[in-house]
Amino acid sequence: MDAVHYQFDWLIQNVLLLDGSGGAPYRADLAVLGDKIAAIGDLSGPEVSAKQRLDGRELALAPGFIDVHTHDDLQVLREPTMLAKLSQGVTTVITGNC
Repeated sequence: MDAVHYQFDWLIQNVLLLDGSGGAPYRADLAVLGDKIAAIGDLSGPEVSAKQRLDGRELALAPGFIDVHTHDDLQVLREPTMLAKLSQGVTTVITGNC
């Protein structure tokens, strides 16, 4: 029987995960395939390969952050991609404060 082999686009190894559940952060590997998280856990085995690998020992990984008090009402119209926010890990902004 052939061994199962897992091929991912990205593998972030030994990263501190804050998974958004409210539980304590923990160290694990995280694999991405396409634009989705494909696996979380111990992915250090020889059956796992990835196009890109990142050593996460010095990093923390968290789901997107919500900026609940912004003054981005006009900015979201000027720059719909909101790259300045995304570069900070913000994936959702609440507008209407202005």
